[in-house]
This record gives sequence, C-alpha cells and structure tokens, in this order.
Amino acid sequence: MALPKDPRQKMINIMYLVLTAMLALNVSAEILNAFNIVNNSINTSNNSLTDKNNLIYAQFAEQMKDNAAKVAPLKAKAEEVKKLSADMYNYVETLKNLIITESGGKDDKGELKGQSDLDAPTRVMENMKKGPELEGKLVALRNQLLGFVEPKNKDKFAKTLPLKIEVGKSSNDHGGGPKTWTTYHFNMVPTIAAVTILGKFQNDIKNSESAIIDDLYRQIDAQNFKFDKIRPFISLNSKNLMAGQTLTAQIAVGAYSSTVNPTIVVNGTPVNAVEGLGTYSIPVSGIGERTISGTITLPNPTGGDPISQHFEETYNVGASTTSISADKMNVLYIGLQNPISISAAGVPAESVSASISGGNISKRGAGEYTVTVSQPGKAVINVVANVDGKVKTLGQKEFRVKRVPDPVLKVGFNKGGNMKAADFKVQQGLGAVLEDFEFEGVKYEVVGYRIGVSAKGKEYQEGEANSAYFPGSIAASVRSLRPGDEVYFENVKVKGPDGIVRTMPSTIFKLN
Repeated sequence: MALPKDPRQKMINIMYLVLTAMLALNVSAEILNAFNIVNNSINTSNNSLTDKNNLIYAQFAEQMKDNAAKVAPLKAKAEEVKKLSADMYNYVETLKNLIITESGGKDDKGELKGQSDLDAPTRVMENMKKGPELEGKLVALRNQLLGFVEPKNKDKFAKTLPLKIEVGKSSNDHGGGPKTWTTYHFNMVPTIAAVTILGKFQNDIKNSESAIIDDLYRQIDAQNFKFDKIRPFISLNSKNLMAGQTLTAQIAVGAYSSTVNPTIVVNGTPVNAVEGLGTYSIPVSGIGERTISGTITLPNPTGGDPISQHFEETYNVGASTTSISADKMNVLYIGLQNPISISAAGVPAESVSASISGGNISKRGAGEYTVTVSQPGKAVINVVANVDGKVKTLGQKEFRVKRVPDPVLKVGFNKGGNMKAADFKVQQGLGAVLEDFEFEGVKYEVVGYRIGVSAKGKEYQEGEANSAYFPGSIAASVRSLRPGDEVYFENVKVKGPDGIVRTMPSTIFKLN
C-alpha cells in the first residue's frame, strides 16, 4: 500500500520548490553584462545601417537628375520601403521603452534599473499581448518587402532576407508541444535580454531595408552612374568574438559600376572585389578592442585622379563565458536522472556538446542535459563547442557524486518511539520514506524485515516479512496490541532507486 506523507514533509517540499524557483531566477552579472555588450553593438550597427541606407536614398535623388523617367518608379518604391521600415522600427522602439518603463526605467546614468527583471518582458509581451502583435507586424513587413522584389528573384530573397520569423523551434518543457513565438523569445527573460532581442529585430529590419533598396538601386542602368564621390561601408559578421573565432568583413561602396570594381586594401592586404563587393577574413586573437582599416579606390569617371576613401572599423574580442549548473544543487546522485543546464555566451546551444567522466550524459533540449552516475566520488563535466568549424574547449566543472540518502522507517506517520496503540493497529505495514531530499518522487521499497511483538502477559511473537506488509503470522498479535506493548523491527532491508538493497538500523515502537 502507499503509505501517506507527513504533513510536515509536504510543507518542506513546497518550501524547497519556492527556493528552487528563486535560484532559477537569479541571473548572473556576467550574463547581464554580456547582453549589455551585445545590445550596445547592435545599436552601433543600427546607426551605421541608417547612415548607409540614407546614402542610397540620396543616390536615388542624384540619379533622378540624369534619367528621371527611369529612376522615378524605383525611387518611389524605395521611399515606400523607407516608410514601412521606419514605422516598424519605431514601433519596436516603443516596445523597448515600454518594457524599460515596466522594469523601473533608467537611472541618472541612462542605465536600466531593472536589467535582471524577469517579469516586465513577460508582462508586456505575453500578458499585454504585445508579443503576438509584434509577430504579426513582422510577418506583414517581411511579405511587404518581398513584394518589391522582381518575381524572378523573389525565391532567392525569401531565403536570404534577414527579417525572418521562426516559430516553434523549442519544445514546451511541460509537454504542451511547441512554444509560441512570443514565449520562445520573451517568457521569463531578463529586461536587458528582451531589449537586446528587440534591438536584434530592429537590426533585421534595417538590414532587410538595405537589401531591398540596394536591389532597387541596382535596377538602374549601371552605365548611367556618375561617380563624383564615394563612401565606403564595412559589415562585420560580428563585433563581439571569442579567441579562435573568425572575423569576416564585407566592404562595399554605396554605388558601383558592374564593369569597374574598386581596389580594396585592408590592413595592408589587397582584397579581391566582385561586383563591387570585397570580403576579408582573419582569425581573431587576444582580448579587447581591435581595429581593421584600409582604403577603397575607384577610377574617376571623368578621367581625373582615382577617387580614394579611407575606412576604419572596430570590434571586440572577448573570452568565452560558459555556464554549467546542476538543477538540483552541486551534487549528482547515483541511480537518478540528474538534470544539468549548460550554456556558453556567444555560442548557439546546438553547437555546444558535453561529456562526463565516471558517468553518462545525454542532451534533452537546448542547453538541457541529463546525467547518470554509478560510483560515489567525483565526476567532471567537460563542455566543447563547434566554433567556425573547429572544436573549442569552453570549460569544465567538477561535481560530487553521492548515493541517495537512507530513508526513515515509518509505521503510518510515526518513525519510532512512542505511538498510540490504536493508530498502530490500523496500519498494514512498514514504510521507508525519504525526507528533506532535493528530488521529488524518489521512493524506497521495503523488501523484508523481522518483526517482534512483546505484549504484556503474552508470549513474545516474531515473524519474517518479505515485503512492506506485516506478515500473516503476527496479524492477530498486531490487532490485539494494547498500551504498554512494544513492537520491534530488525534486519530491515530496503531497495533504493540505485537498485542496491540496504540494511536499516533496528527500530522500536512503544505503544501508549
């Protein structure tokens, strides 16, 4: 039979769940700082994209002087793209401001007061339904932007357009199927993370706007271009990298001729240009801010001296930040499915893998693993990642390996000592209960024991049990127990989740 739980045990379980939840909500300062760095980088990139896009819009105006009839329809489409993108960008900005306000606003230095606040993003994006509204608007904008692409190129643009709305990539932890787009991005994330994610969507909007207007501009006959001045643009695959990763920079001019490629030199190295675009790649090393610089040179269409322009771009190289945490304290228990969370800043979860000494580890989701161990002592979890096609060690952590603690022997709610005779008589067997343990639902099975009944005025009765139930040989003695009698349990055998049978200390019940 299932032996009932002590009410005190239920309260302990509830208190532990609350503590676990509080620990899960504790976001480290390193993670918050990493989001700040990425957010600042995104804001810088957005400003650069705005300058670049404005130059393209200005080029449309310049082309109107030479061929207004041909350029006007393309310019009108570009202006419409500009308005759609600006409206969407500003809408996302209002969401960022709303989340910041909900989390406490900014301090005198302009920094977020509630960077680690997990409630504000959830409240705004889920409870206030701003997340589904944003998702719908982004889907609509993507479709509108693709509508400006020539039909023959639409499939290509649909694959490469930066603005993509991915739904259902993560499974619901509670078995409810795929998460919604809103829950996947904004449920219980820190305010600084939500602001960074929204900034990333703004960056996608700017990049998509840039891709569409560049395509519209290329539709103008390149032979009609007149270069009187140029401005270089450089795009990095990331402005925040780890040592060992590869920096890739794309360098281009705002307008170019399909028959005349620029001469590009980066850090003293010539770069081959195709259709006006040059790509420069180097492995990064060291820690801190780094710079690439160079020149872009084009022939003067009027026959004068070549036109050259200097450029310079900075990026940051940081060390890897890897987080390995045990969801049930810093201990691995033999015979249990120990849940482990692993994350590495700047590395996608699908690129991260882990191994363990003295056990087995299996992946059960993004950043989530299950560990099984068999021998007490210590185990070390090692984390690696595939970074730019190379396996890179990110970190390791040592855990203690312990057996599940011994249970407490109980008859009913009592665990030895004094017990009312009336309460003992209605019980059917001996139970083994695990108290004050981090894992819920871990049970022990009583596989055998020797029971002795010492009743006043009667002979000592003894019986052997091969399960939790009282043996039939002493059933009558148990039913006739009275105050002053004593019941002994000896050689008690229990089997835990590790499958090992343990012998428990003897216990006595004095009836009153």
